[in-house]
Order: sequence, then C-alpha cells, then structure tokens
Amino acid sequence: AARSPQHESHRSIKILVIRESKPPEKMTLPSSLSWKDTVNTLPDLLNEGNTKKISQCCAQLLSKKNGNGSSTDVDENEERLPSNLELVITKIHLRSLLQLGEYSTVLDHCRKNSSGSDPTLNQFAEEEAYALYRLKRYNACREFCENYGIDRKGGVNVSQRGLLHVYAQSLYRLGETRLADEMYRRLLLVGGSDEDEVHVDVDEREDSLSNALANRTANYTSGSLLVYGGERDSKCWLEEDSIILDLLQEYSIGITNDGEEKMDDEDEKVMLQNYDLAYNLATFLLVSSEARPPSVVKQAKELLIHAEKSALTILDTDSNENEESKDDENGGVDAETRKKLQQKKEKQLKQQKELAEQEAGPIRANLAFSNILLGGEENETEALKTYLTMVTKAAKSGKGASTIGTQANLLATASNNLAVLRDGKESVFDVLKRIPVTSSLSVSEDQNSGGGGGAAAVPLVAATPQQVRTALFNRALQLAKMGNSNGCLETLGVLRASLLISSRGDGNCISGAASVSIGGGTASKKNSAKSKKKKGSGSTTAGGAGEDASGKGSSVENDDVPTAKPSSEMEVIAWNARADWLESELLRLSSQGSKPEKKHMDLVNRAIKTLDEAPKSHASDDASGVLPYTKSQILLHCATVDNPQSKPQPLINALESLPSEILSFPGIIVTLATLYGSCNDNSSTTKAEELFASLGDDISAKLALAEFRLAKGRYDDAVKVLDGLAEEDDSMTAKALLVQALSFADPEKAAELANDLEGAEVINYALDGEALESMEIPRFAKKLGASAAEGGSASKVRKLIETTGGKRGSIIG
Repeated sequence: AARSPQHESHRSIKILVIRESKPPEKMTLPSSLSWKDTVNTLPDLLNEGNTKKISQCCAQLLSKKNGNGSSTDVDENEERLPSNLELVITKIHLRSLLQLGEYSTVLDHCRKNSSGSDPTLNQFAEEEAYALYRLKRYNACREFCENYGIDRKGGVNVSQRGLLHVYAQSLYRLGETRLADEMYRRLLLVGGSDEDEVHVDVDEREDSLSNALANRTANYTSGSLLVYGGERDSKCWLEEDSIILDLLQEYSIGITNDGEEKMDDEDEKVMLQNYDLAYNLATFLLVSSEARPPSVVKQAKELLIHAEKSALTILDTDSNENEESKDDENGGVDAETRKKLQQKKEKQLKQQKELAEQEAGPIRANLAFSNILLGGEENETEALKTYLTMVTKAAKSGKGASTIGTQANLLATASNNLAVLRDGKESVFDVLKRIPVTSSLSVSEDQNSGGGGGAAAVPLVAATPQQVRTALFNRALQLAKMGNSNGCLETLGVLRASLLISSRGDGNCISGAASVSIGGGTASKKNSAKSKKKKGSGSTTAGGAGEDASGKGSSVENDDVPTAKPSSEMEVIAWNARADWLESELLRLSSQGSKPEKKHMDLVNRAIKTLDEAPKSHASDDASGVLPYTKSQILLHCATVDNPQSKPQPLINALESLPSEILSFPGIIVTLATLYGSCNDNSSTTKAEELFASLGDDISAKLALAEFRLAKGRYDDAVKVLDGLAEEDDSMTAKALLVQALSFADPEKAAELANDLEGAEVINYALDGEALESMEIPRFAKKLGASAAEGGSASKVRKLIETTGGKRGSIIG
C-alpha cells in the first residue's frame, strides 16, 4: 500500500459564468408603460446587474409580444413587441432565470417553445441544456446535446461553444472522464487542431481550463501519467496551454540548485484574478505528484498560498461605500435610517466573511495536503493543525456528519487525511473511525472483531471517483490490520464493484454494474450486454477464495456500491491488482504464527501476471504506465516483507527487478547506487560509481557522486568532482562539501576556502533528490529496522526507501 496522494475536493464548477441568487422579488415597473418605454429601462438594469429586476422587466416585455403571445395587459391599440426583438429579450430572460436558480422554469419554457421534431432549430439550446445540467439530469443533458448536433469528432462550431461546455461538464459528472477531456481540448482549440488556439474571451478560456483540470483531477489514478515502454510523459495537454504556463511562471517559487526556495516580488503576486483556476491547477499537480519532481509540489503549494489570499479578499465594500457617498450627496439621512443602513452593512459584511471562509476552506485543506507530500516534522505538524481545526470546527458547530455539500466533502477529506497522519500514533480502531464511509456497508463491519466504523462515522458526501476509491482502500487496509476478515473482504468487494460503475443515471439506475467475486482478483465481466440494471436488482458477492475463516460470504446490494469507475481499463486493472495485494496481506497476517504456507503469494502472483499481460490487449491505452507503477508497489512491498532485517542485497534484487519504466528514474538509480555502496566490497563500490555516472553531468548528479565518495572516505576523488562544481553551482552546497573533503585531503586549502564562506554552516548535506527526482520513489511497506543501520546503510537510504504503505493509507487532496 504505497503512499500515493489522492485527490479530493475541487472547486465549484463554473459554466456560462452563471451565479445563483435568491428567488426573484416583485418589481415596481408600471404596467402601463409601452414596450418601447419598458425596453429603454433594460440597458440600465443590465449595467446595474440587478438580476431580479432584469427578469421582471423581460417578463413584462414578453407579455407584450406579437403573434401567439396575446395578453390582457396589452392595449389593443398598442404596438406589439417585434418578433426579432422578442428573441433577444427571451434569451436575456432565460439567462436571468438561470442566474436566479429557476432551472425548472427555464426548462418548461424551452420545451413549450421548442421547434418541434428538429432539435437543431432550437434557439434556446444552451439554456435548456444548462437547466438540465443544474437539475442534475446529466444523462438527459448529454442526450440533448448529442441530438442537437454536437459533433464528438469534428471541429467546433463557434455558435456551439457554450453548448459544448455544458456537454463536457455532463460527461464529467457521468464519469466519462476521457471523452470530457477530449471535449475540453476541442473547446480550447480551433477545429480540433493542436496548432491554432481559439481566440476567445480570457474569462471563458480560464473557466474551461479550470473545469478541464477538475475533470482530470477527480478521476486520477497514480502512475497514469507515465507511458508504458520506458518513455516519460509527466505532462498532459493542459499543462502546455499558454495561460497555464504563464500562471506557473508568474505565481510559483523559484528553486535554487540546492533546493532552497526563492521568491521574487511576493507582495506584487498576492492577487489572482481567477483563484479557482490556480486552485484546480495546484490540486492536479499535487494529485499527480508521483510523476513529478518535488519542486512541483513546492510550486503547487505556492499557488495555493496565493489562491487563499485572493479568496479572502472577495469582501466587497465598494457598494457600501457608494451608498454612503450617495447619501452624502443627497444631503444625508436621518439617524434611524442611518442605523438601519449600518445594520444592513454589518449583516452583509458578516455574510461576505462567511463566504470568504467557505471559499478558503478547500484551499487550506490542499495546502495541508501539500505539506504532507513535502514531508518533514514541521510540514506534517502544520498539516495536522489544519485538519484538526477543520474537524473540531465541524464538531463545535453541532453539524458534524450532518454537514452537506462542499463542506461535508471538506470534512471527509480532513478526517481521512487526519487518519493518515495519526496512523501509528492512535489505535487502529480510532484511525478507522476517521476514515470516511462511502456506503451503508462501510459501517457494518463490526460483525466479528468488535471494531467497526459505526461509531461517529464521517460520510463521504459529493465525492469524486478517486475519493471513493481512496476511502474504500484505506478502510480495507485498517480492517486488515485489525484482523477483521469479513469487514476487509466486504469493503474490497465494494471497491471492486465500484470500479465498474461510472454513474447511476438520472433515474438512479446503475450504469455498468456487473457481478464481482471478492476472491477472484480481476472483476468478472460476464453478461456485459446486460450490465445495466435497475436499482437494487443486482448484487456483488463477497466470498469465494476470499472467504474468512468461518467460510461465510456476504452480499453487497447495488444500493451500497458507490460510483468510482476509473477513466481507463488499465486503471481498472491496476486497482483490482491493489485489491488483490491487500487481500493477500489479509491472508498473510491471518497465517502468522502458524506454519507458513505462502498461500497469499498466489494472489500476488496472479495480480502481477494480470499486470504483465494487460498491455497485450490494451496497447492503445495511454494510461498504460499505471501498470508498471502498480507492479513496482507490489514488488517492493513483498521484498520488504520477506526481508525483515533489511539486508541490502535482497533490496537491490527487488529494485533491479522493477519494470524498466520505473527502474530508469533517477530516484531509483540513486537508491540502488547507495545500497550498492553500503555493501562494502570493491565490486559493489564500482557498480555504485557506474550508477552515479549514468545520471550524467547534472549538478545534482555530481553532488550525489561527491557525497557518495565522501561517505566512502575517498576524499581526493570527491575533491576532483567538487572543484569545478563549486564554481558552476550558485548555491553553497558544493562549496560546503568541498570544504569538508579538503579538510581531509588538504586542510590548509580547506581553511582558506572556509574563510570565503563567511561563516556558512558546513554540513554533510543529505541527498534529497530534488533535481534528480522525476517521480516519487516507490516505497516499502515496513520501516527499515535498526539492523539496517548496523549493517552500514546510510540514513539517506533509509529515507529513500522507508515505508508509508503498511504504516499509512492514501491521502485525499
């Protein structure tokens, strides 16, 4: 169970830049006005931005329309509203109703005024589609867009841009991650071409980018950015967009060669025009951090810091100041009126502060998430404080588990990540209670061991597919630690079943459901043609090879299965392999103390075989890199379990057996080189030198080689590497290491150089892999024991391969 970051709670979706307000109030426009008089008031209302009055004005104008729109309010002698103007007014009216949240009213109007059997003639297609979307009728919205003539392969008609945006969002909500991603790519490019970008409004483009990032993040699986076959592709098309590149350059930190952070003009870069975009970009970078260097995590953290500051500045005092200035211009108001105005202002300010805090909450949660990824006592303490504050506030408010919507999802995220941080410091039972539950099954596992999730369970509300998978896996992991076989197997059953369900449809019907055997490893897909079932009509069996000692199985109703289908078949295979691994751990732990039969290895071998064979049948899947990544996690865990003394040679063998896609990464090469160096024989030292040399002439690679030679007592050889590097490297690291090497090889020269450092602290810098890392190093499932240190392994080796898997669950961002 390698510690792999999982996403979490992305920002509210923006479509057509529509905001919700309270239901409309009555408007005081005189009904006796002619349509010409009434329409003349509309521009002022539009400039004022009073949505309620705009809606009422449009309704009054439409009551005077020509043709079939006769009304008792219209004088027979009065000129009727022209039909060409009627279309414009209707558009404005429908948009204002959408802003007011009157989605059913909009839908009724659109359908009463439809153009008949030809949907392509619908003049209010965008409004109807958006109303369906906001009513959460995603399937209906998708079908409507496709019937209207959305071309899923051809170019983008400019007149269909708004409709395509709504279509993409419906696909995202239905779990059609890849198709939604393609629609967003087309939306941001002319005619589907990668060469010519659409020249559209910047706000619209930023909203599209923000939603595209949310779509990718919500269903991400660790390792899916890697490319099967040895190539590396840690970027997706979104990261090549000019707006994204500019955002990263302008609002991220600079990293010096020794990993120190450097900020330029910090005060000038506080305000973000679109902090939703910054938030979603940072979250995507964090969620996919296993495929990126650690400096990217620092960049994401810096983006979140600016996003939080920007979110807290949304307090709008201009309107209040304008009201006061108008009062002064009009000679002021009496004391009673001024008091009422002051009370109104204070109420508005309080509401704005509450709104600002709500906006900042998810940003703070992911700031804590970045601190967990960065590691270190200080960062983890900061993360712990943030999550404790969120959970404590929810408890004090009296709402707790009854919190709804985004705030409920935020509470679940904080609770899960708090469980990760407290794992090993609290009892397994207490950690389990913190992990959010995804279904009624998730709180029923107290049948055998007396420890279930039923007490003070935190529900996972409004969850993304990745959050669901993470929570289920974490829960199964803790139940395995508790020895609760039934609970663990049931939860794995739900996890496997959820991998087949992308959505429940508008009628709460399950799409893509199929029977799954808990002991069968990869999910069965029999009778796939009959996979769509009505609510409660199917079940998932937990039994077979995975039955507990009592031989009892259990049935999981479809009502208890959340929707969490990954975005590709490769990712489904990878998640099933992880479930197989966890089930094998349950078997291994249950057999401890008895004669070892190694039955658990059957499940492991089957999982690895499936991972090896999958590319043959899914060669075109661009997420195939998830397979070697998952295989590496399993192999490293098994290697550590079989090597409790943490002897170097078994670890070397395990690392060298990793797939070439993973073995080629610098972090693995550094780990291998250091392990070889700890073997203390000439051939191993030579091998270590060769591995360091294979990293090339990069400054960090040279620093790694120099530090290795220092540790081996080869001071003259270290000086040879550091002499030229001290001039090339802008930081103090190379110079400090050179002083250290010279203190043994040439003390006089060392003293002379030390004076030039002007009191800089000379330390033995532990290699952090900053510039070497292009992905997180796969981690072992147990901490290296004291025997490893006694065997001569350097502390940096222990840091590189120390577990967070068997000790911790996965993080939700």
